[in-house]
Amino acid sequence: MPDVNSVIKTKRKKKKKQNIFAAIFQGLIPWKGDSVGEIVRKIVFLVSLVLLAVTGFVILDTYVFAPARDTNKYNEEILTLYNQAPTEEQVEQLPEKSINTKYAPLYAANNDFVGWIEIVNTSVNYPVVQGKDNEEYLHMGYNKEYSYSGTLFADYENVFSPTEPMSANTIIYGHNMLVDSFFTEVARYYSPDYGLDYFKERAVINFNTLYENASYKIFSVMLLNTTDNYGEVFPYQTKINFSSRQQFNDFVAECFDRSKFYTGVDVKYGDELLTLSTCEFKSGLSDMRVVVLARKVRDGESAEFTEEEKNAFFENPTPKLCDTMAEWYPPFEKRYWDPAWLEGYKKDDSFADINDINE
Repeated sequence: MPDVNSVIKTKRKKKKKQNIFAAIFQGLIPWKGDSVGEIVRKIVFLVSLVLLAVTGFVILDTYVFAPARDTNKYNEEILTLYNQAPTEEQVEQLPEKSINTKYAPLYAANNDFVGWIEIVNTSVNYPVVQGKDNEEYLHMGYNKEYSYSGTLFADYENVFSPTEPMSANTIIYGHNMLVDSFFTEVARYYSPDYGLDYFKERAVINFNTLYENASYKIFSVMLLNTTDNYGEVFPYQTKINFSSRQQFNDFVAECFDRSKFYTGVDVKYGDELLTLSTCEFKSGLSDMRVVVLARKVRDGESAEFTEEEKNAFFENPTPKLCDTMAEWYPPFEKRYWDPAWLEGYKKDDSFADINDINE
């Protein structure tokens, strides 16, 4: 038989909980006996609560759910085109001297198509377009309808032609959607949540155009400011072509100085470069970019890194950063890259000792 005192205590606890919930409920909902002022206060509070909830949902939907929906829809549409067998009519519509006829359905769907990019061991596997400027495809999908996620696009000044040489530096822009789509995984190269081991398995980029297939090996991963609020701006977007070996070497040396990782990839004047650019949100500064530079694989060179080469990758202890970030991290004082990686570049006192590099 249950103890009488225990039963009484249990009933009191339940009654106490009921009283608490009733008090909270009466404190929020207009109640019989409330004054006019109290009723108005409660109504205002409830309306504010509803507006806050709606606003929160709209923000969540705009920046999380909607991009995810856009991405899924985009991927489905693109995969349909990518896997579609080209028709004879679509092949005939391709520009003269095109060799990649498998892209004919993509070109037929959008004549701004210039190539297909893939980064090994990532979800980056997308078509690349080229608009009339660098704004057109920021928020326009491959089907030319509005899309917050936009489309990966090449700089409008880049050249894609069978009769003219490609630009010395092809630049491709893409959004960092904070989910595994577009250039989110490019931004992770500089994220504190990922490191050298992550980078090692994702250091090769394949970029095929209508006229050629090519692979590129990454040699620089930079975090750059795009406004002078944080210090001098490195204008990487303007470096499409180079008028001289000196101009090219100065640009590449700056990319080495600013790189988070070193792969040992050598670069020389005349090499074709590929640049990937996306937004960065981890630094706490606005309008920052993660910018990746890669060098086209030369004739006779392997398109992959060997395990020995990957094991030789290392992190730059003091990459060159914007003035604001330089106040938070160790200052850039010495170069930790090997001048032999840049043909014609001479070693001077700005370089660290080779033993320091090996460490």
